[in-house]
Amino acid sequence: MKRFIVFICSIMLTACSGEDDSGLTDDDNDGLTGSFITARINGNDFEAIPVDRGVSTISAQLVQGEAFFTFTLAGIELSEDITQGEAIAFSMAGLSFDLVTEGVQINNPITDPLSLQFAGGYSSNGIEGENFDFDTEGGTGFLRITAIDKQERIISGEFEFDVENSDTSELIQVTDGVFNNIEYTIR
Repeated sequence: MKRFIVFICSIMLTACSGEDDSGLTDDDNDGLTGSFITARINGNDFEAIPVDRGVSTISAQLVQGEAFFTFTLAGIELSEDITQGEAIAFSMAGLSFDLVTEGVQINNPITDPLSLQFAGGYSSNGIEGENFDFDTEGGTGFLRITAIDKQERIISGEFEFDVENSDTSELIQVTDGVFNNIEYTIR
């Protein structure tokens, strides 16, 4: 699973996505509209919004194979000088992307290996010189799709999961997660 999360984080740093810099506000999402990813990490606010700093801060990609698909979504909250930041990434997988519809919810732990599955990760970079990669065993949490437009390739939803620092066994709780109007690419 560690390699899976490292893979997710590497996709997050290299993948491209459409980004909306509309700047419009909406009271239901702490003043955010357009594309964003928000969550609470151990009670602290996390917010990934599209910014123009030469680094993609939100990415999503669908990879469809003959036997299964993977869908990876990632967001980075960067410091002003882009030398520090936090990242959330998660991936869902299954036999067919047709199963991903509005209202579908994937719960961990997975009881049916043929059902949709998801895993999440968190990484902190540059804070006090530390760099940690986190992994998850898929033991807790959920991923819920609240809206999806497969023609326009836009997805929204909610998520929650725990991750464990494999070096220190510190538990990181990612709660109140929302991703909104994220444009995804197909590869």
